[in-house]
Amino acid sequence: MLELQKKQIHMSRSKNTVSAQVTFDEDFNIPDAKPDVGSVLLKQADAVMEELRQISEKVIIKGRLDFEILYAVEGSGRMKNLSGALTFEENVSYPGLEPGDYVRCRTKVEDISIRVVNSRKLHISAVLGAELFAASAQLEEAARSLSGKEDIAVLGKDMEVVSLQLQKKDTFRMEDDVVVAPGKPLAQSLLWKSLSLRSMEYQAQEDKMLIQAEAALFVIYEAGQEQLPMQWMEKTISFTGELPLVGCRHEMIPSVEPVLIKKEISIHPDEDGENRIFHVEAVVELDMKLYLEEKVHLLCDAYSTTKEVDTSYKTAHLETLQMKNKAKCRITEKIPLHSTDTMLQICHSEGTVSIDRTEIVSEGIRVEGAVYVTVLYLAANDERPMQAAAGVIPLSHVIEAGGITPGSCFTISPMLEQITTMIAPGGQGEVRAVISLDTFVLSEHEISVLDQVSFTGEQIDPNDFPGMIGYIVQPGDNLWSIAKKYRMSIERIREVNQDNTKADSLNATASGIQKEGKSPEELGTKPGQKLLLVR
Repeated sequence: MLELQKKQIHMSRSKNTVSAQVTFDEDFNIPDAKPDVGSVLLKQADAVMEELRQISEKVIIKGRLDFEILYAVEGSGRMKNLSGALTFEENVSYPGLEPGDYVRCRTKVEDISIRVVNSRKLHISAVLGAELFAASAQLEEAARSLSGKEDIAVLGKDMEVVSLQLQKKDTFRMEDDVVVAPGKPLAQSLLWKSLSLRSMEYQAQEDKMLIQAEAALFVIYEAGQEQLPMQWMEKTISFTGELPLVGCRHEMIPSVEPVLIKKEISIHPDEDGENRIFHVEAVVELDMKLYLEEKVHLLCDAYSTTKEVDTSYKTAHLETLQMKNKAKCRITEKIPLHSTDTMLQICHSEGTVSIDRTEIVSEGIRVEGAVYVTVLYLAANDERPMQAAAGVIPLSHVIEAGGITPGSCFTISPMLEQITTMIAPGGQGEVRAVISLDTFVLSEHEISVLDQVSFTGEQIDPNDFPGMIGYIVQPGDNLWSIAKKYRMSIERIREVNQDNTKADSLNATASGIQKEGKSPEELGTKPGQKLLLVR
């Protein structure tokens, strides 16, 4: 009795991406505890997802827009900070969404404008972009072996495939203390703070994930000294830790998209009671997929030389890992600083990377987007010594990925690794940046494999086939198809046609009959070759 043994391969089928926009156009009242607003120097905003809920072919997203400004106090040269939040809820239609689909949402602040209405009121206009991604879990079955096949020839194919083993969202917490250098003034209060990821590295281990991260910290603080009223400090912080992950194995390949969802910086006293410590707490949300790459043997066909065999086939959709790489893109661009005062020093540069469009081209994946840059600098202005300028730098880069096809599935996680600005002639700032593009590419393959195999109970009559045939190889033929057609063994065809006397009797050239050292599937695959088939 014939019996197919099948291997189960877990797959994740991505669906179309759905985009939506959330707009804000609201007034924000200045809290009573804050002094009057004169002008806004700096602004930043982050979109925070709080809830993602699926209802039929609709996704409900809830969250908030956290914003922060650094402003000049009206009638004074002092600086103060102000933070607030605006909530949102949006219903997004997602045709084709099914119960059990894995849904995730990627958000970005596309635009924000904060205008001073009066000293006690701000007007906030913002556009929040949301991209929804859905994938359905599927189980592919492919025949890998056949029992009871003493009288059965089988055609197999070895293939490196990847299967999805784990898919999970979790958070990684980072915490560290940054100490103000000796000789620098103590910190009285925080005026401005920013924390941005520079790099993330992952390594799968048994039931856990090892994580290494780097983040850039920048703070502006009040020193409380009349001659040094405002100070700033920047530092790169490294974090190392592990994340419990049941079912994880060291041979698994991680594909992770990180999002910094929480960052808190506060002033703490040191052992001497002096405010020299900036305590950093951050939370990174990790959207994790872990794959296992393994070689599998697939059965594609079967026949018998003595018995009639009934076979049926199916198309298996399998994936291979085409590329896992961190590409680097370097850009140099000038942006206007728009200063009417003499610029003295660049204090800080920061930016965010936005990918707006991707396209598969012959060389790989073309990425189009922009880097949104903010530059802080000192100017010769006693009332407003610190000033800021913003600019947008176009991003265009091709990630090399040889052999990629339009059907390939890929994810790209951008990250701004480095950014510096120098004062250039003509009131401009020359920005230099390094962008990493963490790329993960899977290629899908459709392979015909055996689905069912059974004996019909009928014996093959040898008299139905000639004892000797001169056969000319046709386009599309290979040794397997020829042997199956005439119910012969591949070994017999090789034995006969590797004999030079037999080849000469067919008037074949030496190159027409392939010699030893070739695999059975390679023999007789060139149209026009002549073979002698002897039962």
